[in-house]
Amino acid sequence: MNINIKDFKHFRLMSIMLLLMTYFAWDTAAQKISTSPTRINYKVTPGGAGRSRITVANNSADRQGFQVTFGDFSASINGKSQFSAQGTENRSCSEWLTATPSVFELEPGETQEVSVLIDIPADSSALIARWAVAYVQLRPADNDGQGSGEGLKVQVNQSYRFGVYIFQTPPNATDSRGEINGLDYADDKFIVKMKNAGETFLRCNSYIELTSLTTGETKRITTRGFTMLPALNRNTVFNIPPEMPPGRYSVLAVMDYGNRDEVEAAEMEILIPARGNNK
Repeated sequence: MNINIKDFKHFRLMSIMLLLMTYFAWDTAAQKISTSPTRINYKVTPGGAGRSRITVANNSADRQGFQVTFGDFSASINGKSQFSAQGTENRSCSEWLTATPSVFELEPGETQEVSVLIDIPADSSALIARWAVAYVQLRPADNDGQGSGEGLKVQVNQSYRFGVYIFQTPPNATDSRGEINGLDYADDKFIVKMKNAGETFLRCNSYIELTSLTTGETKRITTRGFTMLPALNRNTVFNIPPEMPPGRYSVLAVMDYGNRDEVEAAEMEILIPARGNNK
């Protein structure tokens, strides 16, 4: 198939412009709607109930309709959130949650407080940590202006969905332990293999320290803090800066999970070879 070079350049330019328009449309919508907080933490005993709130703000120039629903999530080995339908995950608490109001509309500049109730069953399922996600979803506003009510037909726009993470830790779940199960090195990268071995949600910080066995100088490489769900594993990757001098190094990998008395650590020695001149 023969394509004129001018036509091809014009087509490519139009494609890029379309992608940018899509991005800015999403970015604008995200800025005009806001929800807070980003996470809710419950500590409710079996058979009890707890209540929290989500604040939804309509900062746009138009009336907007909303619906609040619940679903499940987990985390991949690389720490990426993976979302699924309500009741999918073994540690789900989404079916214990209700929102009031669950359907509502906001005029420009208005806010709405949504009450989120968690109702904990009085059985063994409530003895372990569980989690879920609350979705605040945009939907078309009711054209007749009557707002939400019985029999209202809801059409949800899945493209604009804001998530609030929900965590439930029963008071009996006090085991807070993190583990480093492996430290691998290849291609100028370290992979630290970590596990939440306890029954609480761990807020972790991890880093790598490289100490030159020749000069004694130390270089620390850090990552952003992250949350680890109970019983799950996570691999964190650290890249060696290209300006690191060649030589032998002692490497210390640290997992700090908030325990004042101890951290989890692993050690190894590596050789950073001299890099060739690529110029």
